[in-house]
Amino acid sequence: MKRNRIIALVCSVALTATIFVGCGNKTETGVTGGPVTLTVQIWGSSPSETKLVDEQIAAFNVANKSKKVTLKKEVVTGDYNQTMQTKIAAKTEPDLFYLDVSLAANYIDKGVIAPLDEYLDKSDLKDFYPNVLKGFQKDGKTYGLPKDFNSLGLFYNKKMFADAGVKVPKTWAELEEVSKKLTKGNVKALSLSDESARFAPFIYQAGGKIVDKEKMMFNSPEAIKGFEFYYSMIKKGYAASPKDLGVEGNSDALATGKVAMVIEGGWMIPFMKEKAPSVEYGIAELPKGEKQSNLLFTVAYSMSKNTKHPKEAAEAIKFLTGKKSQEMVANSGLAIPSRKSMGNLYTDKFPERKALVDGTTYANVFSYGLKHSKIDLELGKAGERYRLGKNSDGKSALEEAMNSVQ
Repeated sequence: MKRNRIIALVCSVALTATIFVGCGNKTETGVTGGPVTLTVQIWGSSPSETKLVDEQIAAFNVANKSKKVTLKKEVVTGDYNQTMQTKIAAKTEPDLFYLDVSLAANYIDKGVIAPLDEYLDKSDLKDFYPNVLKGFQKDGKTYGLPKDFNSLGLFYNKKMFADAGVKVPKTWAELEEVSKKLTKGNVKALSLSDESARFAPFIYQAGGKIVDKEKMMFNSPEAIKGFEFYYSMIKKGYAASPKDLGVEGNSDALATGKVAMVIEGGWMIPFMKEKAPSVEYGIAELPKGEKQSNLLFTVAYSMSKNTKHPKEAAEAIKFLTGKKSQEMVANSGLAIPSRKSMGNLYTDKFPERKALVDGTTYANVFSYGLKHSKIDLELGKAGERYRLGKNSDGKSALEEAMNSVQ
């Protein structure tokens, strides 16, 4: 799950009512007694993920050979959400498909995905991390089962820390103290981007919220405090934006030695292996503010409301998120399994990544409700304005963002 690419993909367009014209009611279930072929659509985020899905689908097809149910994969390599909107409007969408948590509220609201509850075992549902699953639930109904997820962590250069004689920061105060010592010459302590997907945890850590039941809350004193602390690291000279560092993103800043720390997710691991294999780095939980918080980036398998084979599609979703498939996820190392029972399997194999799993228990999913795309966009603009001094304080920057969303 390469979240640094997927975030840009899924937030590019907001869902509108018109794109779903013609969705209508669910088609009659086709019960023929003959072979059933279900289409499952994924995005082609990486060859490794596509290979993993191929292996999971192959396992499903073997397990369901006697039932004459076969899964057939479709891969979208362009704008996934736009492709889905077009297919849904034309009623040609796949039987089951990837659904990013940031879009789930809109798909549920428009009635284009079917609830899975009649096909689920409630006791088995308890095995999923509750906050990961929550992003695909509404009014007591479950509209998707998360296939995996990633959280944010503090990725740090071990040599730079050793040379500066500092330890991994566990609080905001320690982060500021450590950052001061790590900032030397052209090297900054941190690369901080103007993305709500990076500064939202600080808002949550300060006791603030982005939304509460669709009501925007990011101009509260607590939200302002977290937002201003994040940018205070830049204003004090301990951090810089990727652009000011002359790189494309935070990942590049750590890989090229321009900074000692970045706040990123598990997608950093394959990136560093490819781009900076000689850099020895560690992963820690995000420093704590008034409380601990983090963000979860997750994708579920959801079922089209128009599928002619809802029972079979639901069984496929259960298999693709079941323990056998989750074991494949854990062994691949591409993301964190969404089942609690698989957490130890993942950390036993990759103990250096334990912080990413530990950060799950107190995290929020990366979803701002029905207005997610607009809120995310305007928060990013607010961060840029505040960083550049176009807004003199965090309050005016965030209130301007709120006014732009309404």
